[in-house]
Amino acid sequence: MSGGFIKPQKHGEHQVVHFTFVGPLDRGKAEKWNEALAELKQTFGDGLTGITIKGDPTPPKYLRLARKRKK
Repeated sequence: MSGGFIKPQKHGEHQVVHFTFVGPLDRGKAEKWNEALAELKQTFGDGLTGITIKGDPTPPKYLRLARKRKK
């Protein structure tokens, strides 16, 4: 997906987006990235099912609050 554009989609469809970083990322840029991801997750809610980066644990500051689910 060169250019980073997504298309509208219907129920049951999905899209995968990959980001590739080249070169050093300082602490400031890493923090900006983390804040942008937190905002992205809030914007798309449950429609954004996961973001995995090298499998590192999510810092507590970025965890969603646990929600009770009805059975």
